[in-house]
Amino acid sequence: MNRRLVLPGLALVVLALAGCTSTTGGTANPAASGTSDSATSTDGGGGDGAPKVSSPLDPAKLKSDPCSVLSASQRSTLGLEDGTPRTSEAGATCAWIYTSDETRSSRIDIAADPNTDGLAGIYDLYAKGGKDQYEYWEPADVSGYPAVYAATKDFRAQGQCKLLVGVTDTQAVQVFTQIGNGPGATQPCPYAEKAAEAMIQTLKEG
Repeated sequence: MNRRLVLPGLALVVLALAGCTSTTGGTANPAASGTSDSATSTDGGGGDGAPKVSSPLDPAKLKSDPCSVLSASQRSTLGLEDGTPRTSEAGATCAWIYTSDETRSSRIDIAADPNTDGLAGIYDLYAKGGKDQYEYWEPADVSGYPAVYAATKDFRAQGQCKLLVGVTDTQAVQVFTQIGNGPGATQPCPYAEKAAEAMIQTLKEG
């Protein structure tokens, strides 16, 4: 099994964005951000094991056309421009810029995680010595799907949040948020969650 951890899989994007984060100018305000920045903890489902995905989703869109996982109406609700395809360590990725941020320093990235055993592989790495490497690890539930907020460096106070969501037992999705302005600049994780919820809805609709 391939258990290469690519959680920092959008690392190149993170590094590129970190240097251009601004605290002035426009403000990114997704329409719904009522969730607190700290993820809601959930039972890990058998000790250190990842929870099972009870209703698997077809991840084909994520792999072939990641920009298609947010519909036009969803982008409008979230306040996002059309997506731009990119390539990262995670493979095919799509990036969306927040329309309200004049500095263009606020964005969402979504990619299918390349690990072949989904969240289970990430949990396994964490259980086998990775605990000391993570500055945050917060299991969560996103629209009924197991997830975890996690990163080896905690840049949430600087507007960055990383979220992995299991859409099947062997496929996780990386959602990365960089918010340069407004409330999300210090509380970015609700933005990642809202994008993940929209993505799940799209995959459910097929």
